[in-house]
Amino acid sequence: MGGGLTLRVPVVLAQAEEHSTGPRYDSDGALIRPEHFETWVFVGSSTGLTYEPGMQGRGTGEFHDVYIRPESYSEYVRTGKFPEKTVLVLALYPPNENVSPAKGGYFEGDLDGMAAAVKDHEHFAESWAYFNFGKTPNLRSKAMANPKDTCYACHNQHAADDNVFVQFYPILRPIMQAHRQPPKQ
Repeated sequence: MGGGLTLRVPVVLAQAEEHSTGPRYDSDGALIRPEHFETWVFVGSSTGLTYEPGMQGRGTGEFHDVYIRPESYSEYVRTGKFPEKTVLVLALYPPNENVSPAKGGYFEGDLDGMAAAVKDHEHFAESWAYFNFGKTPNLRSKAMANPKDTCYACHNQHAADDNVFVQFYPILRPIMQAHRQPPKQ
């Protein structure tokens, strides 16, 4: 990588490897909800971020935490490319407040919903597919890919790198930038 950027792989990476697997599907092609995603590499968080017009300014909004499979993260660090079988999980948490000893501000409540993005040419002609597991308490154990004209179309048009909104993830942004810089001569 160029630019003299030093990247440190989180310690949790080695521990997470034992829990990490590629995407798993049922016999109908539905993605089985990833387990142990909280041990994966955390790449960023946002609050109140929305892609839907008219939803701006509606309070704090949910916290969106994004995790990537450790193997995919390692490959992205090494090559600057998301490998086949990359899985990113979007975990949704409602804002919480007024819990002692806090005097102000917000923190994440309990898991409220979950979605995932999967890169898998073997299963999807466009390579990437997006899944919504719904909200708690009815979080589904599996989900079919969203229609192509929803998440895929937006990611394909607006993502900073290979259908991934790297522009929102401070852990991935410098990796993308380092791989895009011309090598020093």
